[in-house]
Amino acid sequence: MPKLPDPLPTTDVARFIADLAREHGVVAVRTRLDEFAEKLTELSGDEVRLDATELTLVKLAEKGVISGRQMGTLMVSYMREKELRSGLS
Repeated sequence: MPKLPDPLPTTDVARFIADLAREHGVVAVRTRLDEFAEKLTELSGDEVRLDATELTLVKLAEKGVISGRQMGTLMVSYMREKELRSGLS
């Protein structure tokens, strides 16, 4: 696993995620398994649709570039930033 900054960034998180993915050749492509998981979630009464940055985080973890804990930390930071941006619009 590559050495990441400690602590992980809490600002400009989307850019950090995109740069990390580019460095490691990770591309966020929605697979049939992703679509299946989304459909199961929908059928259970929830609706979860990952945006490109969130999907990139999942793919980074699947490829072993980041750990599950790092993915969770970055996801929370990204979602907080996204919420702040949407509140300012």
